[in-house]
Amino acid sequence: MRAEVPAAGTNRKICVYGALNYKSGQAHYLTHAQKNAAQFNQFLKRLLEAKHDRFVALVIDNASYHVTRATLEILTEHEEHIFVVWLPKYSPELNAIEGLWGYLKKSALNNYFFGTVENLEAAIDEAFGELNQHPETTLSLAYATSRNLCRTA
Repeated sequence: MRAEVPAAGTNRKICVYGALNYKSGQAHYLTHAQKNAAQFNQFLKRLLEAKHDRFVALVIDNASYHVTRATLEILTEHEEHIFVVWLPKYSPELNAIEGLWGYLKKSALNNYFFGTVENLEAAIDEAFGELNQHPETTLSLAYATSRNLCRTA
């Protein structure tokens, strides 16, 4: 008898936009089927609405969808309570949230066939829910990336 292994058949992905509060360890995120400026701007607006009464230091790399005219207009509209640290393109060692992405890819979502995009999205929601209940874990993931930065400096 042959063993059957379920497979998706197509390589469908979910993009996750995220921000990490380095003080509280809480993660703010948005999932979407596409990675583009319109979706990033939707995430940015939600983040700024959620943090409207706080000063926000935002670390962003120079990916093309981060530097569109619409994105820069949003950042300018909120410049009184947002400070942007621009990183070079393709510099994950400089951004502490990369530890969180690595954790999600390697631990929380690895080696499991979700069957549908909806199931994958539910697993992402569950992983973020767990992390937000245990902010010390989230901060330790960010710290692991910071140690990597020290090694590359």
